[in-house]
Amino acid sequence: MVRPAVALFMLLASGAAAFAEEAPPSAPAAVDVVAIRGAPADPAAIDDLPNPPELRSRDGVLEVELTARPSWIRVAGKRFRSNVYNGLYIPPTLVLSRGDTLRMKLNNEIGPADVQFKKSVRTNMHYHGADVSPKAPGDDVFLKVKAGTSFDYVVPFPSDHPEGLHWYHPHAHGVVNKQILSGMSGMLIVDGYIEAHYPELAGLRRRVMVLKDIVLPNETATTLTLNGYTDAPVKARPGEWQVWQVGNLGANSFFKFALAGHEFWTIERDGNVLVTPERQETLFLAPGARVTVAVKAGAAGSYKLSSLNVDTGPTGLPNDAADLGTFIVAGDPKPDRGISERVQEPAANRSAIFPRPRDIKNLPITRERVFEFSDAKDFSKFYINGQIFDPNVVNTTTRVGDVERWILRNLATELHVFHLHQTSFLVQEKGVGRQPDATGLRDVITLPYAADGKPGEVSVIIPFTNPVMTGQFVYHCHLVGHEDAGMMQSIRVLPQRTAAEDAWRMFGRMLGSDEPPPWWPARAQRAARLPEANELTAALNGEICVTSDPADEREEANLWVSGRGPVTPTN
Repeated sequence: MVRPAVALFMLLASGAAAFAEEAPPSAPAAVDVVAIRGAPADPAAIDDLPNPPELRSRDGVLEVELTARPSWIRVAGKRFRSNVYNGLYIPPTLVLSRGDTLRMKLNNEIGPADVQFKKSVRTNMHYHGADVSPKAPGDDVFLKVKAGTSFDYVVPFPSDHPEGLHWYHPHAHGVVNKQILSGMSGMLIVDGYIEAHYPELAGLRRRVMVLKDIVLPNETATTLTLNGYTDAPVKARPGEWQVWQVGNLGANSFFKFALAGHEFWTIERDGNVLVTPERQETLFLAPGARVTVAVKAGAAGSYKLSSLNVDTGPTGLPNDAADLGTFIVAGDPKPDRGISERVQEPAANRSAIFPRPRDIKNLPITRERVFEFSDAKDFSKFYINGQIFDPNVVNTTTRVGDVERWILRNLATELHVFHLHQTSFLVQEKGVGRQPDATGLRDVITLPYAADGKPGEVSVIIPFTNPVMTGQFVYHCHLVGHEDAGMMQSIRVLPQRTAAEDAWRMFGRMLGSDEPPPWWPARAQRAARLPEANELTAALNGEICVTSDPADEREEANLWVSGRGPVTPTN
């Protein structure tokens, strides 16, 4: 039996159906058949920038089958073979709601192509930005889908999952760069946030804008694209408001997204709804970053849509300006209907926005860590704290309930981009050096390059408070060429401790044992019911003291077993 969502995508991929001419604002506009079969059509053949094809969940489930295989695509006037999903350089946008389950069958048929690959390789899938389980069959980036095999992912999205823009892409270490550069990435949206928090924008035309980089056959320079195009028309009427859902789903390029003569009102970033919209003249999007913005068309005319030059540092790769399209404003003016005033006001239903920056900012800090990002002199390897990635090593361990401050230092004279799986973090400070990103909740942040003998630095607060993240996952540089070359580490999040476990942790460290003796559980349970145990738990959760040094913990344990605490054992 072919399920409804799978059947829909099979229909689109075959070119047997097209979207209605007057589609609802949240659905894709009409798409050329050639753009469906391959991707994308010649710019001269389209009247307006098409959205990617879209698949939506039904009855709480989104089922999709993706096959990575060599396919003919067209980019920047060149037709060539590249490994992409279901023959599409811009694969379907996956749309679901809180509480839905994503079921994805991934088939690995990667093979020789005109770019990147000369043979079959392993792959897998990562759901970037999703606050979901890192364990198989969910968002497990350690899982390997070998060549010629398949894997069935089952990814439940919690009922309180933050709404906004996410994306999906391969995460098989060592070949991530080549697979994303081939075109293997697509948008993933947890929908409903515009209607819930910015209802005045809900009925507007909605565009999904996928930014990618690609190295074309027989070329060394990188080409930047918008929905697979390098110069597509984007149309609006004078005074018309539109909602643009923009994501940098590329491998190594920064986009400084600009629309001549216009400004953007940002209402969501990296899957986090903004409590108050931010007005911006340009959108700085590091690899992996996403934003939802409202745009008001100006007077009739043509305006350049482009990515401006980005200074990546003295040793960074060139990131030159590039044209992406032309914003064509024509026709009868559209009435404003008060939107211009409304987008400057705070979001509706603010109490339902979770998490909010102030909620995280006020949490007690359990511990602080420092991470240093650096390059090898010949740029063949990239390090975090002087180490390259080892899949057999867990570099960092924490627990559910902990809240940590991480100081991210960039010792290199080029930009790096920090990304942590399974949760967003709060950017606490802009830090030292040139910082093109604003502060706020996000899951990628650009680390300014070292200058004048000082490292670039960013401080983030990470709430390891969601039990769904229990397990092992990674943090890394999202310039995925750097990630493949070593700039990644593993983190393990353990379940939250009980009060009894907290008590043993203090007492056991003094005895030099990690395992409690047979007599401990019953007495520990009795101890856990005493008021002092609550104070001990609070201390270990960072509500009273902050320490990660075993010597400090042993000294604190001595205080407890010398009469203050209830944990002194008796025979």
